[in-house]
Amino acid sequence: MKRNKVLVVIRIVIALIVWFLIYKSYSTFVDPMLDGKLPDVIRLIIRGMIVPYTVALGACYLIIRGMEVPYEYGGGTSGVLKNEIQNISVTPGFIIKAFLIQTGLSMPVILIFNIILTILGVTPHGMTAEEIFGKNYLFYIILLLGFAPAMEELIFRKLFLDRLLVIGEAGAIIISAVLFGLPHVFSQGIPQMLGTFIIGIVWAYVRIETGRLWPGIILHMMFNLYGCYFALFMSKIPTTTVIFMFMSVIIIPIIASILLITHFSSTKLKHQA
Repeated sequence: MKRNKVLVVIRIVIALIVWFLIYKSYSTFVDPMLDGKLPDVIRLIIRGMIVPYTVALGACYLIIRGMEVPYEYGGGTSGVLKNEIQNISVTPGFIIKAFLIQTGLSMPVILIFNIILTILGVTPHGMTAEEIFGKNYLFYIILLLGFAPAMEELIFRKLFLDRLLVIGEAGAIIISAVLFGLPHVFSQGIPQMLGTFIIGIVWAYVRIETGRLWPGIILHMMFNLYGCYFALFMSKIPTTTVIFMFMSVIIIPIIASILLITHFSSTKLKHQA
């Protein structure tokens, strides 16, 4: 049984590697050849949407197709993990709490590590204000606030997480979060990788607790809105930068800590009852 669980993890890791290699190979070798031959926005659509979520996703799915999925989703608001409890319903309050928790846990890590790298003389990399607010701003709005959240949740919190549940909830959450964080080290650097690992834990937990994929998509959109658009907007002048740092490193983490303690305390009481 233990060997089978290891094989499940290995198979999913291979699927992720294949997905990433197809996407990275296109970006590295094919896309540069199209420079000057296609409009920039078309190249962005092919590189950022079509290749990773058609060809690469198709190859990924072929590798994991046929694997056991122990999660059985029912009607209404519930999904049932075999021999486990019924899932909780999703309310606006639940989404707001989850957003505060994911932001309070991840943003301090991202910001602090970026500051450390800057002090060490390492320039943090990732999408810049010139990119997302530039001439192709509409593409980035669609990508960051719609397309990517939906497709990444489909890959990491459905195709991967649902199959990883055969090894247990805790292991599935951790491993799916690791797999989610790793590709970000290449695209956005170590701080973002650590941050996405943390929010990957939150979104996987939400997926299991609610039995639904869409709450994670909403939370993903909210994180991109806050972490990309709001962060870059607030960083334009020193005063708003200080306000954003104070919110992200002190205020929201304190709120997140209180919410986490309250949530797990109430959960423990329910189980004892």
